Amino acid sequence: MDIEKTLKSKRLMVGVLSMSFLLSASNAISGTIPAMEEAFSNVSKANVELLTTIPTAGVMVGTVLTGVFSNYLGKKKSVLSGLLIACIAGILPTFFPEYWPILISRFMFGVGMGVFNPLSVSYITDLYEGDRQRSLLGYRQAASNLGDTVMLFIAGLLITISWNATYLVFLVLLVPVVLITLFVPKEFDNFNIKSSSVDEEGHIHAAETSARPSTNWKVIFLAVVFMLISMFYNVIALKFASYVVTNGIGTAATATWIFSFLVLAAIFSGILFEKISKITKRLTVFIFEIVIGVCYVAVAFVHNVPVLMALVLLGGFAWGIINPALTSRLVDVSPANSMNLSTSIIVITINIGFLISPYFFAMFAHLFGNDSPALAIIIGGVLYLVVAAIDLITVKADKQLTI
Repeated sequence: MDIEKTLKSKRLMVGVLSMSFLLSASNAISGTIPAMEEAFSNVSKANVELLTTIPTAGVMVGTVLTGVFSNYLGKKKSVLSGLLIACIAGILPTFFPEYWPILISRFMFGVGMGVFNPLSVSYITDLYEGDRQRSLLGYRQAASNLGDTVMLFIAGLLITISWNATYLVFLVLLVPVVLITLFVPKEFDNFNIKSSSVDEEGHIHAAETSARPSTNWKVIFLAVVFMLISMFYNVIALKFASYVVTNGIGTAATATWIFSFLVLAAIFSGILFEKISKITKRLTVFIFEIVIGVCYVAVAFVHNVPVLMALVLLGGFAWGIINPALTSRLVDVSPANSMNLSTSIIVITINIGFLISPYFFAMFAHLFGNDSPALAIIIGGVLYLVVAAIDLITVKADKQLTI
């Protein structure tokens, strides 16, 4: 195998990026909640909604298991195992449309997602460096949002058949299984572009290292930042529809239509990430956190659909820049031989952020005696501005950071 040629091949890039195509796949069945509430009339509404959030717990368990899978199976087989677990568990509710089987299968779906999620980052950071690495981290974010859009579209078609048929959407997970099998060589399991060598016959020799995977305070700090921005960002998903309806701006359908543009904007920003980050450099995260903060605060004072759409588009675009920028920063601060561990920590904290977000904003509603969606969106925006100020201090103090 010609290592240099393979690393430059588009086939390998497609295989690596396909790991990220379905990172948000669990959202695809959110539209089945009303039908499941009717089907499981003997189950509380909260417990039915748990079916959409329980994968988060599974993701955290699967993320912890990533290291075990990698040690015994290697990276490629670990990714394929995670995808197959998620695929099989994902479609089971189609054939067993009862509450407890669905709950267990949804948890196992999350476990499968958690196994391959961290490796979708480490493959990029291990195989590529410099501009190409940053470009692919941006494409990774774009691929994730594109996959989310495709899955929601397919789920929308399947739900017209029956609510449990919607779970067949997870058969799409077989697409990355095929692409990774064909395009990602097993030889790259232990390859790191910065430390591995290649002999005259094209065999890879990983550098000998006694360093065990470890972490440091910079990784932990970055994990907290990821958790906070995920928690604050989620306020728009939680409260935007209610804001549109309660203020007479439009219907829930109007809100869903506007919100869909957020995902679309994040796709484009992921593609443009490398070029934008070359201009904004170390201020990239700070600038786009300010953008989201201002957009959120402005949303709470706007009652015009076109202006709301523009603000949501801008906020989604900014999110598509922040995520790969912070992931690039993770490459700068992660200890040697520890990228899988560092990514696993980040994945867990991101999921914690999304999981506790509803309770976080409920706390502020209780504190202010005001549960209006507008207040929650304003608080999310203001807190983004606070995080932006902290980020500015961080990049001024840490000269090691390149972005």
